[in-house]
Amino acid sequence: FSNMTRKPYQSRDAFTLLELLVTVLLMGIISAVLLPVISSASEAYSITQDVRARSEHIAHALDRAARIIRQAPIGTDDEGLGVVNASVSTLELSDGTGFELNGSTLEMLVPGRANTTLCQDVDDLVIQYIAEDGVTNTLASPVNAHRIVVTITSGDLTMSVVAHPRVWIGQGAS
Repeated sequence: FSNMTRKPYQSRDAFTLLELLVTVLLMGIISAVLLPVISSASEAYSITQDVRARSEHIAHALDRAARIIRQAPIGTDDEGLGVVNASVSTLELSDGTGFELNGSTLEMLVPGRANTTLCQDVDDLVIQYIAEDGVTNTLASPVNAHRIVVTITSGDLTMSVVAHPRVWIGQGAS
């Protein structure tokens, strides 16, 4: 008789509606807090990738420019640099090599062929021709430049290189 008054054992294998609602609410709050963090991390990654790619392109262009400057031919009368055209955005050497800014593209001058793109999206190119004293600007007479500073700006990124033409080795104290 006492068995009849007892309730049969009830197992709890499922969530109640209240537990499910609380879980969904907590997940929504956690998502709302984490979404801006994930979004800003994604944006920072994208910006970092852009800066990295731009810096690699500029570094490559500067390396090529430095090689051209180091290998500059000797000038007329076996003295100084063999410079044909020099400005703050162009360097053309007597052997036909050099580089110039054409719009927003930095191009390498290749003798007998079309110019080769060194770097795109260049906002500014500044070439400085420095005398033996390390201070005097020799733009008026670039054949006397003992070092050439090339600075490339693209967006917020600016990089420079200083190159010393090898032609001065053995030319004495000119």
